[in-house]
Amino acid sequence: MRRFASVAVLMVLLLAAQCLAQPVGSLEDLRDKGNITEADRQRIRGWIEAAVKTMLTSTDPSRRGMVVARDSIIYEVTGGSRTPAFVDAFNEEAMAALTAAEKNAISQEARVNFLMIVAQLRTLAGVAILRTALEKDPYPASRYWAAKGLALVAPVIRERVAPRLEAEISETIEKVLDRETSKVTLLQLMDALGQFDHERAHDVFGPAIGKIATRMSASDPVVAQLLGGAVRSLEKAYAREVRPEGKKTLLMAYATLCVWIIPPVADANLMADLNASLEKITGQKVAFVATDDDVMQKLALLEWVEKLLKAKQIPRRPSMPPGIEATVKELVAAGASSGAGGGDVP
Repeated sequence: MRRFASVAVLMVLLLAAQCLAQPVGSLEDLRDKGNITEADRQRIRGWIEAAVKTMLTSTDPSRRGMVVARDSIIYEVTGGSRTPAFVDAFNEEAMAALTAAEKNAISQEARVNFLMIVAQLRTLAGVAILRTALEKDPYPASRYWAAKGLALVAPVIRERVAPRLEAEISETIEKVLDRETSKVTLLQLMDALGQFDHERAHDVFGPAIGKIATRMSASDPVVAQLLGGAVRSLEKAYAREVRPEGKKTLLMAYATLCVWIIPPVADANLMADLNASLEKITGQKVAFVATDDDVMQKLALLEWVEKLLKAKQIPRRPSMPPGIEATVKELVAAGASSGAGGGDVP
Protein backbone atom coordinates (compact mmCIF):
# COMPACT_ATOMS: atom_id res chain seq x y z
CA MET A 1 0.00 0.00 0.00
CA ARG A 2 2.82 2.36 0.93
CA ARG A 3 4.57 1.53 -2.36
CA PHE A 4 1.36 2.31 -4.29
CA ALA A 5 1.07 5.65 -2.50
CA SER A 6 4.66 6.55 -3.36
CA VAL A 7 4.07 5.73 -7.01
CA ALA A 8 0.92 7.88 -7.00
CA VAL A 9 2.81 10.83 -5.52
CA LEU A 10 5.56 10.43 -8.10
CA MET A 11 3.00 10.44 -10.94
CA VAL A 12 1.42 13.61 -9.62
CA LEU A 13 4.83 15.31 -9.47
CA LEU A 14 5.66 14.25 -13.03
CA LEU A 15 2.34 15.52 -14.34
CA ALA A 16 2.87 18.81 -12.54
CA ALA A 17 6.33 19.16 -14.07
CA GLN A 18 4.90 18.55 -17.54
CA CYS A 19 2.28 21.23 -16.97
CA LEU A 20 4.96 23.70 -15.95
CA ALA A 21 6.96 22.89 -19.09
CA GLN A 22 4.15 23.85 -21.45
CA PRO A 23 2.15 27.04 -22.02
CA VAL A 24 -1.27 26.99 -20.37
CA GLY A 25 -4.20 26.26 -22.70
CA SER A 26 -4.29 26.33 -26.48
CA LEU A 27 -4.68 29.02 -29.11
CA GLU A 28 -5.95 26.65 -31.77
CA ASP A 29 -9.47 28.12 -31.89
CA LEU A 30 -8.07 31.64 -32.42
CA ARG A 31 -5.81 30.92 -35.40
CA ASP A 32 -8.60 31.14 -37.98
CA LYS A 33 -10.41 34.18 -36.56
CA GLY A 34 -10.69 37.19 -38.82
CA ASN A 35 -11.31 39.49 -35.88
CA ILE A 36 -9.34 39.24 -32.63
CA THR A 37 -11.26 40.69 -29.67
CA GLU A 38 -9.78 42.12 -26.50
CA ALA A 39 -10.73 38.89 -24.70
CA ASP A 40 -8.83 36.97 -27.39
CA ARG A 41 -5.83 39.21 -26.88
CA GLN A 42 -5.89 38.56 -23.17
CA ARG A 43 -5.76 34.83 -23.87
CA ILE A 44 -2.87 35.29 -26.28
CA ARG A 45 -1.11 37.53 -23.76
CA GLY A 46 -1.46 35.01 -20.95
CA TRP A 47 -0.32 32.16 -23.16
CA ILE A 48 2.75 33.94 -24.46
CA GLU A 49 3.77 35.31 -21.06
CA ALA A 50 3.65 31.81 -19.56
CA ALA A 51 5.62 30.39 -22.49
CA VAL A 52 8.28 33.12 -22.34
CA LYS A 53 8.68 32.72 -18.59
CA THR A 54 9.25 28.98 -18.92
CA MET A 55 11.60 29.45 -21.88
CA LEU A 56 13.83 31.91 -20.03
CA THR A 57 13.72 30.77 -16.40
CA SER A 58 13.24 26.99 -16.40
CA THR A 59 15.74 25.33 -14.06
CA ASP A 60 15.21 21.83 -15.46
CA PRO A 61 18.76 20.44 -16.06
CA SER A 62 17.55 18.70 -19.23
CA ARG A 63 16.28 22.04 -20.61
CA ARG A 64 13.15 20.21 -21.75
CA GLY A 65 10.87 22.95 -20.44
CA MET A 66 12.83 25.63 -22.29
CA VAL A 67 12.75 23.69 -25.53
CA VAL A 68 9.03 22.85 -25.34
CA ALA A 69 8.13 26.48 -24.61
CA ARG A 70 10.39 27.81 -27.37
CA ASP A 71 9.08 25.35 -29.95
CA SER A 72 5.49 26.10 -28.97
CA ILE A 73 6.05 29.80 -29.65
CA ILE A 74 7.84 29.11 -32.93
CA TYR A 75 4.96 26.86 -34.02
CA GLU A 76 2.49 29.67 -33.48
CA VAL A 77 4.70 31.96 -35.57
CA THR A 78 5.58 29.64 -38.45
CA GLY A 79 3.37 26.55 -38.39
CA GLY A 80 0.17 25.99 -40.36
CA SER A 81 -2.47 28.46 -41.46
CA ARG A 82 -3.01 31.69 -39.49
CA THR A 83 -5.21 34.69 -40.27
CA PRO A 84 -3.49 38.08 -40.59
CA ALA A 85 -5.48 39.27 -37.58
CA PHE A 86 -4.15 36.44 -35.42
CA VAL A 87 -0.58 36.89 -36.69
CA ASP A 88 -0.61 40.63 -35.95
CA ALA A 89 -2.06 40.16 -32.47
CA PHE A 90 0.28 37.29 -31.62
CA ASN A 91 3.38 39.12 -32.85
CA GLU A 92 2.50 42.29 -30.94
CA GLU A 93 1.85 40.41 -27.70
CA ALA A 94 4.94 38.26 -28.19
CA MET A 95 7.22 41.26 -28.67
CA ALA A 96 5.73 42.97 -25.63
CA ALA A 97 6.28 39.87 -23.49
CA LEU A 98 9.81 39.33 -24.80
CA THR A 99 10.82 42.95 -24.28
CA ALA A 100 9.53 42.89 -20.72
CA ALA A 101 11.31 39.62 -19.96
CA GLU A 102 14.66 40.24 -21.68
CA LYS A 103 16.37 40.93 -18.35
CA ASN A 104 15.71 37.28 -17.45
CA ALA A 105 17.52 35.98 -20.54
CA ILE A 106 20.88 35.58 -18.85
CA SER A 107 22.25 32.09 -19.58
CA GLN A 108 23.52 31.16 -23.02
CA GLU A 109 20.55 28.84 -23.58
CA ALA A 110 18.09 31.54 -22.56
CA ARG A 111 19.77 34.16 -24.74
CA VAL A 112 19.77 31.91 -27.79
CA ASN A 113 16.11 30.95 -27.29
CA PHE A 114 15.15 34.58 -26.73
CA LEU A 115 16.84 35.81 -29.92
CA MET A 116 15.60 32.84 -31.92
CA ILE A 117 12.02 33.91 -31.16
CA VAL A 118 12.68 37.60 -31.87
CA ALA A 119 14.25 36.57 -35.19
CA GLN A 120 11.33 34.34 -36.20
CA LEU A 121 8.77 37.05 -35.42
CA ARG A 122 10.23 39.26 -38.20
CA THR A 123 8.87 42.48 -36.75
CA LEU A 124 10.21 46.01 -37.00
CA ALA A 125 9.80 46.25 -33.22
CA GLY A 126 12.46 43.56 -32.81
CA VAL A 127 15.14 45.26 -34.89
CA ALA A 128 16.61 47.27 -31.98
CA ILE A 129 16.97 44.08 -29.90
CA LEU A 130 18.68 42.27 -32.77
CA ARG A 131 21.08 45.16 -33.43
CA THR A 132 22.06 45.41 -29.78
CA ALA A 133 22.63 41.66 -29.53
CA LEU A 134 24.76 41.70 -32.65
CA GLU A 135 26.99 44.39 -31.15
CA LYS A 136 27.11 43.30 -27.51
CA ASP A 137 26.03 39.70 -26.94
CA PRO A 138 28.97 37.56 -25.74
CA TYR A 139 27.64 34.28 -27.16
CA PRO A 140 28.41 33.37 -30.80
CA ALA A 141 25.14 31.45 -31.17
CA SER A 142 23.20 34.49 -29.95
CA ARG A 143 24.94 36.74 -32.46
CA TYR A 144 24.14 34.25 -35.19
CA TRP A 145 20.41 34.48 -34.39
CA ALA A 146 20.65 38.25 -34.23
CA ALA A 147 22.18 38.25 -37.72
CA LYS A 148 19.65 35.70 -38.94
CA GLY A 149 16.86 37.87 -37.58
CA LEU A 150 18.10 40.90 -39.52
CA ALA A 151 18.19 38.83 -42.70
CA LEU A 152 14.66 37.54 -42.05
CA VAL A 153 13.20 40.97 -41.33
CA ALA A 154 14.93 42.65 -44.30
CA PRO A 155 12.06 41.93 -46.76
CA VAL A 156 9.59 43.41 -44.26
CA ILE A 157 11.72 46.54 -43.95
CA ARG A 158 11.84 46.94 -47.72
CA GLU A 159 8.11 46.33 -48.05
CA ARG A 160 7.33 48.94 -45.39
CA VAL A 161 9.78 51.39 -47.01
CA ALA A 162 11.81 52.06 -43.87
CA PRO A 163 15.05 53.67 -45.13
CA ARG A 164 16.08 54.78 -41.64
CA LEU A 165 16.11 51.18 -40.46
CA GLU A 166 18.08 50.11 -43.53
CA ALA A 167 20.71 52.75 -42.75
CA GLU A 168 20.85 51.88 -39.03
CA ILE A 169 21.21 48.16 -39.68
CA SER A 170 23.92 48.85 -42.25
CA GLU A 171 25.84 50.93 -39.72
CA THR A 172 25.54 48.21 -37.08
CA ILE A 173 26.87 45.59 -39.50
CA GLU A 174 29.77 47.88 -40.39
CA LYS A 175 30.66 48.17 -36.68
CA VAL A 176 30.81 44.43 -36.05
CA LEU A 177 32.33 43.28 -39.33
CA ASP A 178 36.00 43.44 -38.32
CA ARG A 179 35.52 41.50 -35.08
CA GLU A 180 32.96 38.90 -36.18
CA THR A 181 34.73 35.68 -37.15
CA SER A 182 31.83 33.25 -37.56
CA LYS A 183 31.34 32.38 -41.22
CA VAL A 184 27.68 31.47 -40.78
CA THR A 185 27.00 34.75 -38.97
CA LEU A 186 28.76 36.74 -41.70
CA LEU A 187 26.68 34.85 -44.26
CA GLN A 188 23.49 36.11 -42.60
CA LEU A 189 24.82 39.66 -42.30
CA MET A 190 25.69 39.82 -46.00
CA ASP A 191 22.28 38.35 -46.82
CA ALA A 192 20.66 41.19 -44.87
CA LEU A 193 22.81 43.91 -46.47
CA GLY A 194 22.34 42.49 -49.93
CA GLN A 195 18.56 42.92 -49.68
CA PHE A 196 18.71 46.66 -48.98
CA ASP A 197 18.70 49.48 -51.54
CA HIS A 198 19.69 52.34 -49.25
CA GLU A 199 22.85 54.19 -50.27
CA ARG A 200 24.35 53.49 -46.86
CA ALA A 201 23.79 49.76 -47.40
CA HIS A 202 25.62 49.87 -50.73
CA ASP A 203 28.50 51.82 -49.16
CA VAL A 204 28.88 49.17 -46.44
CA PHE A 205 28.17 46.13 -48.59
CA GLY A 206 30.90 46.64 -51.20
CA PRO A 207 33.83 47.03 -48.76
CA ALA A 208 32.39 44.31 -46.51
CA ILE A 209 32.48 41.77 -49.33
CA GLY A 210 36.02 42.87 -50.12
CA LYS A 211 37.13 42.32 -46.52
CA ILE A 212 35.55 38.89 -46.31
CA ALA A 213 37.06 37.82 -49.63
CA THR A 214 40.55 38.75 -48.42
CA ARG A 215 40.12 37.05 -45.03
CA MET A 216 38.39 33.79 -45.94
CA SER A 217 38.93 31.14 -48.59
CA ALA A 218 36.28 30.23 -51.14
CA SER A 219 37.39 26.63 -50.76
CA ASP A 220 35.16 26.62 -47.66
CA PRO A 221 31.54 25.78 -48.62
CA VAL A 222 30.04 28.45 -46.35
CA VAL A 223 32.35 31.14 -47.71
CA ALA A 224 31.63 30.03 -51.28
CA GLN A 225 27.90 30.28 -50.58
CA LEU A 226 28.40 33.75 -49.07
CA LEU A 227 30.40 34.99 -52.05
CA GLY A 228 27.95 33.48 -54.54
CA GLY A 229 25.12 35.37 -52.88
CA ALA A 230 27.29 38.48 -52.82
CA VAL A 231 27.76 38.36 -56.59
CA ARG A 232 24.00 38.29 -57.13
CA SER A 233 23.48 41.11 -54.63
CA LEU A 234 26.26 43.22 -56.13
CA GLU A 235 24.65 42.92 -59.55
CA LYS A 236 21.29 44.04 -58.19
CA ALA A 237 22.84 46.90 -56.21
CA TYR A 238 24.87 48.10 -59.20
CA ALA A 239 21.75 48.24 -61.37
CA ARG A 240 19.92 50.37 -58.79
CA GLU A 241 22.82 52.57 -57.72
CA VAL A 242 22.71 56.04 -59.30
CA ARG A 243 25.74 57.70 -57.69
CA PRO A 244 28.99 57.46 -59.70
CA GLU A 245 30.98 56.96 -56.50
CA GLY A 246 28.51 54.31 -55.36
CA LYS A 247 28.98 52.39 -58.60
CA LYS A 248 32.74 52.67 -58.21
CA THR A 249 32.53 51.21 -54.71
CA LEU A 250 30.55 48.23 -55.97
CA LEU A 251 32.91 47.67 -58.91
CA MET A 252 35.83 47.68 -56.47
CA ALA A 253 34.11 44.83 -54.65
CA TYR A 254 33.83 42.97 -57.96
CA ALA A 255 37.53 43.54 -58.62
CA THR A 256 38.44 42.29 -55.15
CA LEU A 257 36.47 39.10 -55.75
CA CYS A 258 38.27 38.63 -59.07
CA VAL A 259 41.60 38.83 -57.26
CA TRP A 260 40.87 36.87 -54.08
CA ILE A 261 38.69 34.00 -55.28
CA ILE A 262 41.45 31.46 -55.71
CA PRO A 263 40.99 27.85 -56.87
CA PRO A 264 40.09 25.30 -55.66
CA VAL A 265 36.62 26.75 -55.01
CA ALA A 266 33.87 24.88 -53.16
CA ASP A 267 31.23 26.15 -55.63
CA ALA A 268 32.18 25.03 -59.12
CA ASN A 269 30.07 27.81 -60.67
CA LEU A 270 31.36 30.71 -58.57
CA MET A 271 34.01 32.03 -60.97
CA ALA A 272 31.72 31.58 -63.98
CA ASP A 273 28.90 33.40 -62.17
CA LEU A 274 31.26 36.25 -61.27
CA ASN A 275 32.37 36.58 -64.90
CA ALA A 276 28.76 36.43 -66.17
CA SER A 277 27.71 39.14 -63.72
CA LEU A 278 30.51 41.44 -64.88
CA GLU A 279 29.58 40.81 -68.50
CA LYS A 280 25.98 41.74 -67.72
CA ILE A 281 26.66 45.01 -65.92
CA THR A 282 29.44 46.21 -68.26
CA GLY A 283 28.31 44.86 -71.62
CA GLN A 284 31.89 43.69 -72.21
CA LYS A 285 33.76 40.40 -72.24
CA VAL A 286 37.15 38.98 -71.37
CA ALA A 287 38.74 35.71 -72.45
CA PHE A 288 36.68 33.66 -69.99
CA VAL A 289 35.67 30.19 -71.17
CA ALA A 290 33.38 28.21 -68.86
CA THR A 291 34.91 24.90 -69.94
CA ASP A 292 38.48 26.00 -69.20
CA ASP A 293 40.29 24.73 -66.15
CA ASP A 294 40.40 26.74 -62.91
CA VAL A 295 43.73 28.35 -63.71
CA MET A 296 42.60 29.74 -67.05
CA GLN A 297 39.35 30.98 -65.54
CA LYS A 298 41.33 32.72 -62.81
CA LEU A 299 43.54 34.45 -65.39
CA ALA A 300 40.41 35.68 -67.17
CA LEU A 301 39.05 37.14 -63.94
CA LEU A 302 42.31 39.01 -63.46
CA GLU A 303 41.76 40.53 -66.92
CA TRP A 304 38.59 42.13 -65.52
CA VAL A 305 40.64 43.96 -62.90
CA GLU A 306 42.88 45.48 -65.54
CA LYS A 307 39.91 46.34 -67.76
CA LEU A 308 38.10 48.15 -64.93
CA LEU A 309 41.30 49.93 -63.91
CA LYS A 310 42.07 51.14 -67.43
CA ALA A 311 38.49 52.37 -67.80
CA LYS A 312 39.01 54.33 -64.56
CA GLN A 313 35.99 52.64 -63.01
CA ILE A 314 38.02 51.55 -59.97
CA PRO A 315 40.54 53.85 -58.29
CA ARG A 316 43.30 51.26 -57.94
CA ARG A 317 44.04 47.55 -58.05
CA PRO A 318 42.84 45.70 -54.96
CA SER A 319 45.49 44.34 -52.62
CA MET A 320 46.73 41.00 -53.89
CA PRO A 321 48.34 37.82 -52.58
CA PRO A 322 52.01 37.69 -53.69
CA GLY A 323 51.49 34.94 -56.26
CA ILE A 324 48.55 36.73 -57.84
CA GLU A 325 50.42 40.03 -57.88
CA ALA A 326 53.24 38.48 -59.90
CA THR A 327 50.73 37.08 -62.40
CA VAL A 328 49.05 40.47 -62.77
CA LYS A 329 52.39 42.13 -63.50
CA GLU A 330 52.94 39.63 -66.29
CA LEU A 331 49.46 40.35 -67.70
CA VAL A 332 50.07 44.09 -67.56
CA ALA A 333 53.41 43.73 -69.29
CA ALA A 334 51.89 41.55 -71.99
CA GLY A 335 49.05 44.02 -72.49
CA ALA A 336 51.46 46.94 -72.76
CA SER A 337 53.57 45.19 -75.39
CA SER A 338 50.51 44.28 -77.48
CA GLY A 339 48.75 47.64 -77.05
CA ALA A 340 45.63 45.95 -75.70
CA GLY A 341 43.01 48.20 -74.13
CA GLY A 342 39.54 48.18 -72.73
CA GLY A 343 36.49 50.35 -73.22
CA ASP A 344 34.53 52.32 -70.69
CA VAL A 345 32.21 50.61 -68.27
CA PRO A 346 28.72 52.14 -68.00
